[in-house]
Amino acid sequence: MSSASSESDPILVSYHDSIVRLSNLKTLDDSNWLDDNIITFAFEYLQYESKYIHNSDNLLFAFVTPPVVQLIKMSDDLFAEQLLQSIDFLQKKFLILPINNNTQVAVFGGSHWSLLILSIQEKILYHFDSMSLSNDRTAKEMHKKFEAFFHDNINLINTRCPQQKNAFDCGLYVIVIVEEFKRFIYENCILKKFDDQKLDKDLFEKFINEISQCMTPESINQRRKQLKAILESMRTDRKK
Repeated sequence: MSSASSESDPILVSYHDSIVRLSNLKTLDDSNWLDDNIITFAFEYLQYESKYIHNSDNLLFAFVTPPVVQLIKMSDDLFAEQLLQSIDFLQKKFLILPINNNTQVAVFGGSHWSLLILSIQEKILYHFDSMSLSNDRTAKEMHKKFEAFFHDNINLINTRCPQQKNAFDCGLYVIVIVEEFKRFIYENCILKKFDDQKLDKDLFEKFINEISQCMTPESINQRRKQLKAILESMRTDRKK
């Protein structure tokens, strides 16, 4: 990025492995589609600031940022396998992947976000799409990458999912579903000390039923405002 571009689009927040510029922050204004950097920040924030953090989190969750997911999706199977190996997720329980329908590697774009959660030991890939099956093709592309990686069949399940009422909240749905999933695992599995067998039995069905009740357009809009407020409070150019 040029110096002039940097001045017109300064870095406002640098947090762990995420960077948020002014242009990124503006995607949290009403009626805007979230970009990669906001979702990356939200995932980082969830890992380090969530009240549902537990010392077993590193054994349970592996989060993949949108640019890496895009690179996996657009790469040939050999390079995608190398990328997946570098994530080092096989000993964990869940792999979290935000996907969108962008068809280019080097250019930000796309028009819809949805979420994949891979239950690693069971080799089940759950797809949460807040706009019916708009990202079905993208989910299937990622599904093929995982089958090539594991050299085995992976079960792709398009789950029931709360549905957005507009064309721009998909990224917020991805973020909130991941936040709720982390909470759900904490409350239902970690605190209750379920063994592995009970951990997986009907786990996703119970989770889906919960988010169907708690996720509403109003709560999504509220989360948009909360995320913007969090980032505003963390701005490096914030006046004392």
